[in-house]
Amino acid sequence: MDAAATTPTSAAPLPSSAAPSPSSAAPKPSATTSSPAAGGGSNTGGGGVFSGTRQIYLLPKNSEATLGVVQDGKIGLSEKFGDAELFVLTAAKPGGDQYLIRTAKLRKGGEPLCLSAKLGAGGKPAAVLTTACDAAAADQLFRFRKTGTSNGKPTYTIRTGTDTYVIQDPTGEIASTGTGVAAITIGEGTPDIDTPFVLADKGAASLPALD
Repeated sequence: MDAAATTPTSAAPLPSSAAPSPSSAAPKPSATTSSPAAGGGSNTGGGGVFSGTRQIYLLPKNSEATLGVVQDGKIGLSEKFGDAELFVLTAAKPGGDQYLIRTAKLRKGGEPLCLSAKLGAGGKPAAVLTTACDAAAADQLFRFRKTGTSNGKPTYTIRTGTDTYVIQDPTGEIASTGTGVAAITIGEGTPDIDTPFVLADKGAASLPALD
């Protein structure tokens, strides 16, 4: 996919072609001792930001940045908080616990793009990308697991499958994706480097419903 062809519906400029420089104050992903629930599902309730009608920021806990489309269709840490950083969570199936993460404003051929989180060759960490939406693609089906709160707001880990997580990696020491964000395996018996995200509601979305 030629992500450079992506255009926003508004007059907002395309994301910069240069990878953002994550804030030096941004912390490393938190290392904890708890293990992610093996095969655990989402506990989202399906309303609010999970209704498919709200546009949101995906804010890593304790970070001054948010996730956004930063370069060549990749997802990275961004401090712009503009059109390229807004997403809509849309249930892949009515009442289901798996969600597509669609771009709220950016379009290619008039259609939103979807986040894809899958590992590289040999199961190595890899960049999180945007691609054409496909509700049957496992790497685009995300589960959100509530893990706690940040300033009174719920936080969630984000994963595909059973153990491929989206994490912030501002220093690049975990995955070296160049964007500050990575898809990585976090399984039983490995140190937890998962990132909790606050899903900040930024108003009504204008995306059409899935066919």
